[in-house]
Amino acid sequence: MKILLVDDERESRSFLANYLTLQGHTVIECDSGEEALEVYKGTRFQMVLSDIKMSGISGIELIEAIKSLDIEPKADLVLYTGFVDVTLAISALRAGAYDYLTKPINFEELLSILERVEEHQALLYENRVLTEHFDQKVKEATEEAEYQLTQLKQLVAKQAGIENIGVFSDVMKNLVKQAQQYHTDRTVPVLIQGETGVGKEVIASIIHYGNMENPGPFVDINCAAISPTLFESELFGYEGGAFTGGAVKGHKGKFDIAAGGTLFLDEIIELPLELQAKLLRVLEEKSFYRVGGLKKIKTNIRIIVTANLDFEKQIEEGMFRKDLYYRLKVGRIFIPPYGKG
Repeated sequence: MKILLVDDERESRSFLANYLTLQGHTVIECDSGEEALEVYKGTRFQMVLSDIKMSGISGIELIEAIKSLDIEPKADLVLYTGFVDVTLAISALRAGAYDYLTKPINFEELLSILERVEEHQALLYENRVLTEHFDQKVKEATEEAEYQLTQLKQLVAKQAGIENIGVFSDVMKNLVKQAQQYHTDRTVPVLIQGETGVGKEVIASIIHYGNMENPGPFVDINCAAISPTLFESELFGYEGGAFTGGAVKGHKGKFDIAAGGTLFLDEIIELPLELQAKLLRVLEEKSFYRVGGLKKIKTNIRIIVTANLDFEKQIEEGMFRKDLYYRLKVGRIFIPPYGKG
């Protein structure tokens, strides 16, 4: 990948640049957010890795500026800092950061992020190629496939922003039909299983949007991209004064934001065990408490989760609660690997 590395500390930046280069990546270094923004405007990057605390514009201000640029495709933005501050981390994620690291950087965590960014950028590239050749694929399809593509474009792309979905095999047609059936009952949680890149997010969008004009918000969380210490406050929100560094008025969580719509938990196996029990309670009682709160809050959201093909094995190994698994698989969609559908 081509990575834009931004840090006003030369030694720290050089050390990190050397490490990334040894991993096979191309690294462009900048010592300020201002310089990085100008370089970004003229070069295609897959990833921007930036310190938060810098002289001039901060890392958070940098990603906000990049997000506002009319440049596509955009890089995935990862921030790091030596200051352990929950509020700062939440601000980074809310500003659009793909992930967040603390110094000294754990290289195993960094490698994991690099792998996820590569996968995400590859999916974005595939979507762009599909978009460019959409008309050609429609002409090559049968009349039935063309009709389904049109319907999918109307049902999903219009509201979800997912364009040019090709559904040609009988297996995929059946999966789409199954997803549309689950759409009709918002009380049923849905587990979507499949390998990375088979389209689990697309199926989740179809379940959510269906053919409704106002399906409510679609709020997604990548469970692998949020640190365990931030997960509870990110999921349930927190009341003012719940912990040092939190917002005075508190903060709404994803359950609040998804009210009346869908909460999509990607890579559910990464959900910390202690939060799995709380999620199970939400599914059973249709209510939750904010961190530091005493008031029970009713919820009326649909839960959709994704997992890999080894999910059951990971459950047997104690990485995930069996009772939560059985509660989530009330609705289940299995997407076969490529070449087997």
